[in-house]
Amino acid sequence: MVTRTLTADIIVQALSRRPEIAGWTLTRRRRHGTQLYVIGRDVENTREVTTEDFTVTVFHDHPWPDGHDTGIAGHARGVSSVKLVPGDIASVDARLDEVIMMASLVHNPSYELPTPETLPAVVLADPQITAADGTRRAVWEMAEAVWEACDREASTGVRLSAGEFFVTVTDREFRTSRGIHASSETTHLAVEIALLARGDSDDPTLEAETFRPVEARRVSDLRLASQVAEASRFARDTLRARPTETRDGPVVVSGSALPPFFDPFMFHSGAQAAYMKLSRFTQDDTVFGDHATVGDPLHVSSHALRPYGLSSHSFDGDGVPGRDTDLIVGGILFARHAPSRYAQYLGIPVTGEPGAVVVRAGATPLAELVRASGGPVVEIVAFSSPNVDDITGDVGCEIRLGYEHLPSGEVRPIKGGALAGNVFEAFASARFSQETQEALISGFGGGGVFVGPRGARFEGMRVAAG
Repeated sequence: MVTRTLTADIIVQALSRRPEIAGWTLTRRRRHGTQLYVIGRDVENTREVTTEDFTVTVFHDHPWPDGHDTGIAGHARGVSSVKLVPGDIASVDARLDEVIMMASLVHNPSYELPTPETLPAVVLADPQITAADGTRRAVWEMAEAVWEACDREASTGVRLSAGEFFVTVTDREFRTSRGIHASSETTHLAVEIALLARGDSDDPTLEAETFRPVEARRVSDLRLASQVAEASRFARDTLRARPTETRDGPVVVSGSALPPFFDPFMFHSGAQAAYMKLSRFTQDDTVFGDHATVGDPLHVSSHALRPYGLSSHSFDGDGVPGRDTDLIVGGILFARHAPSRYAQYLGIPVTGEPGAVVVRAGATPLAELVRASGGPVVEIVAFSSPNVDDITGDVGCEIRLGYEHLPSGEVRPIKGGALAGNVFEAFASARFSQETQEALISGFGGGGVFVGPRGARFEGMRVAAG
């Protein structure tokens, strides 16, 4: 007996039998990966994982509800999505009934799905990983790199507590009712390690833990040796860190602590925020409001075409080609990142979903930014949980680890307390390091990749004791 499974063609045929649908998109994702879990050098578990699913989005046009005075001509457009798996072949029609009903209850101003365009070629998959047994080889290569790096740190009292390693190859097929039919293949690697540092005391409770997540599309881009070395230093310094004292003065935010500070600039540069009347930015005007700009010029771009970039794509969730877009140039709003729907609402060019957040570096070495003269300079390298409000730009981040740079040249680790201020005010006088980094964005906006200065110095933020 042959068991039939769901395919993209079967779903397209089912959609074509539904005249009440105004349009649809279909995304098929097939993932294959290898996972490795370790405790120290002991292997806890390994897994081979293969999955396939289909995301169907339907659009339903209908009159505006009675008494719903929108002032918008024409019909309303509803949208809803459903996820299917190969075993759902017997229930496709029933699931479509549900999603169509849900779409009929949603009332958005009308907009059209994009038509086919030429898509850029963006390299997103490492051929060594997509080859036979490539995910298995890569996951062990990652583990060996971490083990070797941790062995080099063992004499300093740092050890690997636990590690998780993931390597995934994703094959994506995308179709729409407007005739777009595109595909892409990506590789994704993720490492999560927990390091423990123990001090000279015999007290077993005197330990400090540092958690480090790293992601990339190629093993070499993970830079695991340097990641372990830096995380080990942070763990050791946390052991001897003193409590943070309250002070107003220069603050340098560096490393992975910096990227979330750009979330508000990306939010307010978006077409969706502008349409919802939440954006504080006006086209061709300063993004700093009434604050005088005395720092380095702020240049922010969205890059979707970087080879092997985690945020790169040849097409977005609507089928719009990926592109690089300058958003803020010299502190002035130059353009908005605009997916198809909101670009139509505002009557502006479509840029598609944003890619990596790229910020132009400055001309000052980081060592110069943290150098103290008249008083201490606080450098913050890690927050317990970044809390940067996208809408207001207000900052309230608990300090996990920082350093107090004294005029004498002494550098003392600190922890606890919080950093407070507002990014729109602080960035008006910010200076950026000439050193650059590529880091994950894990702040209020979540997700994505930051490519820009390693650190930024702010003159108008407060460090408060805990």
